[in-house]
Amino acid sequence: MNRNKKRYLMSGVAAAAIATFAIGGYAWYQTPSKAPAGPTVEIRRGSLTETAAASGKIEPDVQVEVKSRAAGQVIEVLVKEGDQVEAGQLLVKLDPIDAERALAAARVARDRVKADLAAAQASLAAADLDRKNNEVSQQIAEKSAELGLGSTDAARSAAHSTKVAGANMTLRRAQVTSAQAQLKQAELAVQDAETRLKEMQIYAPIAGTVLDVAVEKGTLVSSALTNVSGGSAVMTLADLSDLRIVGAIDEAQIGRVAPGQRVEIRVDAYGDRVFQGVVDRVSPLGKEVSSVVTFDVEIVVNDKESSLLRSGMSADVEIVTAEQKDVLLVPLLAVQSAGKRRFVRLASGEERPIKTGATDGTSMVVVEGLSEGDDVLASAPVVSAPGAQQGQGQGQRGGQNPMRGMGMGMGARGGR
Repeated sequence: MNRNKKRYLMSGVAAAAIATFAIGGYAWYQTPSKAPAGPTVEIRRGSLTETAAASGKIEPDVQVEVKSRAAGQVIEVLVKEGDQVEAGQLLVKLDPIDAERALAAARVARDRVKADLAAAQASLAAADLDRKNNEVSQQIAEKSAELGLGSTDAARSAAHSTKVAGANMTLRRAQVTSAQAQLKQAELAVQDAETRLKEMQIYAPIAGTVLDVAVEKGTLVSSALTNVSGGSAVMTLADLSDLRIVGAIDEAQIGRVAPGQRVEIRVDAYGDRVFQGVVDRVSPLGKEVSSVVTFDVEIVVNDKESSLLRSGMSADVEIVTAEQKDVLLVPLLAVQSAGKRRFVRLASGEERPIKTGATDGTSMVVVEGLSEGDDVLASAPVVSAPGAQQGQGQGQRGGQNPMRGMGMGMGARGGR
């Protein structure tokens, strides 16, 4: 009797437990599902900037490699790297001894020609006097012959002397002309020698900064005019007040790049500093390298502190191709796609279709579907396994039946 009462009591307890679990599971199943777990973000208005990225080297717009017009040995270098120079400033001196000797020889030759010219001019003057004298003698002889006071032979001889004097004067005049031409040639030789002497001193062709000095005292340099290799480089000057960057833009982005657009410039030397620039030129001709077509874009550095930059620095640039202000922005990670359809999940778990616009790689413009202040999941829910995905889907439809899971567990234990 006691055993039967105990069996009935255990059966009643088991029945009550099963009923309790069934009622609780049914109530849980009918309860709306909770919002998907994860951080949320509030939709706010802001500004979005589209950019096109490139990289290049900082180079001055004007950079000159200074060479010597004359050959010689360096005897003095008057500047060093980093010095600021003005146009026409003396940079390097070459040994002038040979040039000075050449100038002295040219002047001696000119003086000799001047003397020859003076002698020729004196001879011309003497010939002119002789011609005039012979002309007078001829007139007297001819008059005397007409009056019978002189012979005709004397008149004929006087006429011959006059012609000889005229021919001699023509000769002397030609000699003067030749001496004058020789004097001009000698003057040019002197001028050339003076120029060669001046070329022993090398001057700055532009105002700028000395980037490199390639010679020192005692260095032999060759002429850039007479040497087939182009002569020796003495130093390099550049105008660092006008710095440029030439970057390569992919053909997919070049359509959005145009002169006048603002550019942000970053260099490794100043990691926390952003320099400003502007697009100056977009090349109309593309370059193909390894089946990739790019276009050169020239950027002018117009930052107030551009003096901090150095020629040859590597630079990363971002060209601001478009800017939108006061637009609704959603994190790019929060946007999900299904084919061409895009949507987000609200904090309540609702799936909200949206229409989107431009993106900067982090945020995206929402054109339609959301309002300012809406809360959306900051990122799409992560599904780690097919079973988890199935359970999540059931939860979204109203929740998973806990009794089904419990039954499986009990069945598993019973199997053991």
